[in-house]
Amino acid sequence: MPDVRVPSPAPVGVTTYGARRPLRSVPTVEHGILHDWHLRNRQVTLPHGMQMLEEYGTLDNLRRLTGESDAEFRGMLFADSDVYKTLEAAAWELGREEDAALRSFFDRTVGLIERAQQDDGYLDSAYLGRDDRHPWSDFAQGHELYCLGHLIQAAVGAHRALGDDRLLRVAERFTDHVVARMGADDAVEYCGHPLIEAALVELYRTTGSAAALDLASSFIRRRGAGFLGGVIFGAPYYQDEQPALQATRMRGHAVRALYLNQGITDLYLETGEAETLDVMRTQWRDLVSHRVYLTGGTGARHEDEAFGDAFELPPDRAYAETCAGVALFGWAWRMYLATGDASCMDVAETALYNIVAAGISAHGDSFTYVNPLQVRDEHLYGGDAPAGRRRWFSCACCPPNLMRTFAALESHIGAERADGLDIVLYASATLHAHGATVTIDTAYPADGHVRIRVDGDAAEGCRRLALRAPGWATGRPLTLRRDGAAVDAVVEDGWIVVDDALVDGTVLELELPVETDVIHPHPRIDAVRGTVAVRRGPVVYCAVGDVDGLVVDARGLGAGSEVAGAADGAAGSVSLLGPRLTIAAYRMPTDARPLYSRDADDTASEKTTVELRPFAEYDGGASMRVWMPTSTT
Repeated sequence: MPDVRVPSPAPVGVTTYGARRPLRSVPTVEHGILHDWHLRNRQVTLPHGMQMLEEYGTLDNLRRLTGESDAEFRGMLFADSDVYKTLEAAAWELGREEDAALRSFFDRTVGLIERAQQDDGYLDSAYLGRDDRHPWSDFAQGHELYCLGHLIQAAVGAHRALGDDRLLRVAERFTDHVVARMGADDAVEYCGHPLIEAALVELYRTTGSAAALDLASSFIRRRGAGFLGGVIFGAPYYQDEQPALQATRMRGHAVRALYLNQGITDLYLETGEAETLDVMRTQWRDLVSHRVYLTGGTGARHEDEAFGDAFELPPDRAYAETCAGVALFGWAWRMYLATGDASCMDVAETALYNIVAAGISAHGDSFTYVNPLQVRDEHLYGGDAPAGRRRWFSCACCPPNLMRTFAALESHIGAERADGLDIVLYASATLHAHGATVTIDTAYPADGHVRIRVDGDAAEGCRRLALRAPGWATGRPLTLRRDGAAVDAVVEDGWIVVDDALVDGTVLELELPVETDVIHPHPRIDAVRGTVAVRRGPVVYCAVGDVDGLVVDARGLGAGSEVAGAADGAAGSVSLLGPRLTIAAYRMPTDARPLYSRDADDTASEKTTVELRPFAEYDGGASMRVWMPTSTT
């Protein structure tokens, strides 16, 4: 029997200064899209990931430190983080329901980590027992603090979900080692790949360690001093060319930037220091106004996996890493907690149902690393790698990141505020807030009907229920019925607020107008000027197959219902994300004219009908495009 401590009374953390607070108990999901994703994660993805950690030698890297393997180190310098992410996912799943194979993996691997940790608390298999690398010798690319961050997050997950503190003790010892080495006021170190900052705040929330919170603050305030040296792509790549709390735009490696901002926002949530939130608001505006794809993807450049210039959003060269989708979802959630701004969860929702969902196959055992919005017939993007999903990667950061994300998604359905409850993601689930039980039933995002039932009375003064009005529904009527009678669904600042709703017996029925929309890009996005995309609710669609030379008639692009409709009952035509759609189009002749000509000629010769499917369902192996050129001829 493992030595455990009783979980803290607030297992999801206590937000001190935010406008909202995570629910004190984790919601349960019993059907719908989150439930299906949980089952896939538990039954397929996690077992597959456990197998891949063996096949790729990731666990042997740790066994080498205990004498249980004589294999050479394999994989990226941050390979240990893949183990920690998988353990975090396993902890959340075991907290939901026991499973013998998953429990065996969890206990064996935690025991291995305990044995591998050094007497001084240090633990990183990429640096121990080697002549060519030494601990703390490469802060720019070494990822030691990044790996510690994922260890902390796995430990916090095990503590909250299972009451198991074995990993937490390992994480605390490693953190104590770092505090002793880098915690002094005159210390200058910080990690080239952020994540440790947010993890240290979570450690503080879990254990009350002021040293952990102080170290998180120090790492954030040091960044920008040029300590990392711009080793590969220059200082902006590491967000190190200016002080982190003075930066006004998103720049550099997208995943690093988004993880850094998670940490800065978390720091605000615990300290209430206005400067930290001010800089986050500024960078948030820059992101959503200049540097995010329609799908929620971030990172326009392959070479350095980085944000591009303002409006630099090429569809075929989009990097849009899966990990960046996970990171954006996490930052958007934190910005919502900090500000109460419903539009932050619009961004989170977009990333979830498009980029995050696209990162994994429907079956759950193959993955994408990058997610372009267009793939040409040659199937080339990001070098010579063919488009499509793969069983695993030599740089395997994305698959276990998806595992831990899907394992904990229900924690993001709603949040408490002082006077009631917000519902921010529509999914079938049961939530507990202020003493009331709230049951949600919906097939969203495929369908816009949401039924909410309340059992028990919330505490006095805590009975307001706020429902997020999705940004994609702006300008359309939303209907709401309470106990069978129509009530005004007034939207204010992205919320429909229902007073005195958290009382026993209340039944609300919300109709969200999930319709097909034609989306036009900002005119300054040069790469997609003269094109349109199709979106249904929050789900972005794409055309797959023979799509090169595809043109849609701009004269017919009116209301969404005139452009696309449900496909005719084909097998597999409806998914949890939404139905397949069709759109009338034309095909341009490919060789009928020179590559460049003085004469404008966009005459299309072949009328056709094109099937559209949710972007997340694109599996590769064929050309694809989200943005479709238009013609007025």
